[in-house]
Amino acid sequence: MSRNNRRYRDLKRQISQPSPQQTLAKDELGQVLDNLNAWGFLEDQQQADHRDILCFGPGVFRGYLPVTWAGVTLWHKPRGYYFYDTLGMLGIWAVRPEPGVLRVLVGTRQLSYALPFFNPESYYRRIQQEFRTFYQDNGSPPPDDQCRYSVTYDAACRLEMRRAIEDEIIRWASEQHTAGQGW
Repeated sequence: MSRNNRRYRDLKRQISQPSPQQTLAKDELGQVLDNLNAWGFLEDQQQADHRDILCFGPGVFRGYLPVTWAGVTLWHKPRGYYFYDTLGMLGIWAVRPEPGVLRVLVGTRQLSYALPFFNPESYYRRIQQEFRTFYQDNGSPPPDDQCRYSVTYDAACRLEMRRAIEDEIIRWASEQHTAGQGW
């Protein structure tokens, strides 16, 4: 075998084998959200034709204080030019409140506009990709009183949990049609 062929074979072998760091770096919270189809549920709502709100996202967020958490969120606002002062957020979060315990939350939050001025051109361009510039929030889980669904994660019951999460998101969507513009 020629020297070039051996080099080529060795390079292919190195590329095809994951490094030890890649195999060890498993994201348990992200895996929980993936198992529950969090991104898919929120993406469906973002693409749905809501009568009274505009939906953006979804986006992935992560934090470590006060507890370790990861979440997928959708952000929304009432339709109309002047409704920028409050942004709603719907999300699915995986939270580790203590070692060995994983909780799944579905909840909503309200974010207040944080900048001293409003530039509609930059706002409507940026809000489609991210909200942190204007609302200075990190996408953290909601307080307990704003949780719509909360359960301890059990991989054996994930299909039932998926159904419950989907039902809760559908319930949220139907409430948006009845809420109207009166935020």
